[in-house]
Amino acid sequence: MSDQLEMFTTTLGLAGERTQVALNHPSVAIARNAPDTSREAGEAAKPHAGKQREVVHFWIKWAGRTEAKGMTADEISVLLELPAQSVSARINGLHRDAYIVDSGIRRKTRYGRNAIVWVAC
Repeated sequence: MSDQLEMFTTTLGLAGERTQVALNHPSVAIARNAPDTSREAGEAAKPHAGKQREVVHFWIKWAGRTEAKGMTADEISVLLELPAQSVSARINGLHRDAYIVDSGIRRKTRYGRNAIVWVAC
């Protein structure tokens, strides 16, 4: 793996058990065969990915305590005025690292499609 690419991988502790990646971890997922434009976008996202991850987690956790019972990626995108791709990337990482789970609830997006309602673990 090169210095320019930081891939999400399973983090193992000394005894081989899975450990949780820090909530504010600033890495981004870039495929090994990604085109140069995707690599550039990934590198550009790194400086704020950790903070976005924390903020997305905060709002999902907060919404889980309200009548909303969690948030969709679309709702977070609107709330934080972030591109849907950025929010989806942060949600994917939080889900993979076991900070959030699918609630089993679905809500409509602005575009009328069903979306997963995420809740904090």
